[in-house]
Amino acid sequence: RGVVVEGELGRLAGIEDAVNVSAADASYTDPAQAEEFVRRTGVYSFAPAIGTAHGVYKSTPKIDLERLSEIAARVDAPLVLHGGSGINNQCILDGIANGIAKINVGTEIRQTYERTLGETNDVEKARAAVYTRTCEIIRSFRIEGNQEKLFG
Repeated sequence: RGVVVEGELGRLAGIEDAVNVSAADASYTDPAQAEEFVRRTGVYSFAPAIGTAHGVYKSTPKIDLERLSEIAARVDAPLVLHGGSGINNQCILDGIANGIAKINVGTEIRQTYERTLGETNDVEKARAAVYTRTCEIIRSFRIEGNQEKLFG
């Protein structure tokens, strides 16, 4: 029907569909299951669980780049990194090099808005801060020679 659908397999720690998922209950995506899932569902993009979490990190996450690389080799869809806010930029760049095409940074954007609004009590300044921070984030994700592949 022409609808772009993003699929997710595995569970990220943090708030997932209004449910608090503990780190102990989080599960990594199995590469073979990811391949079958994408093939059978026909999702446009796919978000594997590789060690990131929704929301604010309480400790440094351990991202499984080897798993990501294996999933990228098996899955014929753009890969999405959920829980990208607060991830070390080098880890993000390593993720991009291993197949990530979209990075979700909603928590960071929301925090920028709320912090600026709290400091200034000015919605327009908060919106401007979000725009500026969003541009900075996008620029930080660019890798020399891969701009066309990543950003069109």
